[in-house]
Amino acid sequence: MGLESLYLFTMLGGLAAGAYAFETCLRRTREGTRPWLVPLAVVVLFAIGMLAATTHVHSIPRALQSVLGGTVNLGSGMIQEVAVAGVFLLLAVVDLVITVVKKDSPYGLRAAGAVAGVACMIMMGVAYIDIYGNAVWCNAPATILTFLSGDLAMGLALFALLDSADYGKKQIRLAAFSANAVLAVGLCLEAAAFVAEGFSPVAQIAAIGIAPVVSSVLVAFSSKVENKKALAVAVCAASIVGIAISRYAFYATCTVA
Repeated sequence: MGLESLYLFTMLGGLAAGAYAFETCLRRTREGTRPWLVPLAVVVLFAIGMLAATTHVHSIPRALQSVLGGTVNLGSGMIQEVAVAGVFLLLAVVDLVITVVKKDSPYGLRAAGAVAGVACMIMMGVAYIDIYGNAVWCNAPATILTFLSGDLAMGLALFALLDSADYGKKQIRLAAFSANAVLAVGLCLEAAAFVAEGFSPVAQIAAIGIAPVVSSVLVAFSSKVENKKALAVAVCAASIVGIAISRYAFYATCTVA
């Protein structure tokens, strides 16, 4: 696999990290009959994303040999991304194990995991801005903001779905509106970057309509929807589909650049 592996990693890994970050911010303690559900989903999604990412190097033994042999550029954004991702996954696994055993975990551990998760989402964007030859990728404001806001928007939607969070409550409504507003700005910047380099911005325009706009409209009318589960599913689907479209177009610029 080539860019497809990176696409899967940033989609699944970003989704997981975003969900973990919002759960930490919005839930001081884990309650209910399935307190392990969110951390389990985070670990599974992120692990699958990491496994997909390893296929990009073709040979794991060769990659390890490069690291041990000192031939890897530790200043590279992608190397730093992998390091931060490893720390986040480790913290999430420890959190999951403790939660399964004790039905909750220390908030300090979760806070550390959330910080690592946010750093990972940022590094997912930073990893591409030092890859010269693709001006769309190197547009730092557009790339970093779109990756971070997209992951947060998807993550919040997944958290709300898994945790049965009610969009009618002020805290989660405000978080949803804020995340989607920043996402809309990021996608607009990315669309402008596409146009500046001669690429069609259709995918980004479609993503704006599907992800931040549809999601925000659904959240705005959440009080009028009786089936809260169906609403959460719809918001989550709109967020993931919209961001998947924009990110696919982002990676596609490399194949024609």
